[in-house]
Amino acid sequence: MIDGKILQIDEEGDFVHLEMTTHGGETVVGVYQLMGWTTAPKAVKAKAELELWVPPKVSHPIQ
Repeated sequence: MIDGKILQIDEEGDFVHLEMTTHGGETVVGVYQLMGWTTAPKAVKAKAELELWVPPKVSHPIQ
C-alpha cells in the first residue's frame, strides 16, 4: 500500500489533485476527474457500513 495525500478538491468536487510517494521514493502526482456516480452492490455497501459504522438513517427529526 502507498500513502498519499489529497492536495486539492475543486469547489464542485469534479476534480481532485493527489500526491503519493512510491516505495522507491518517487513522487507521483495526478489529477483525477469524476466521471459519474454508481451504486455499490449490496454486499459491498453492507461490508463498508460495518467497517465504518454508519449510523442508521432517521426518517424523522430528533425531538
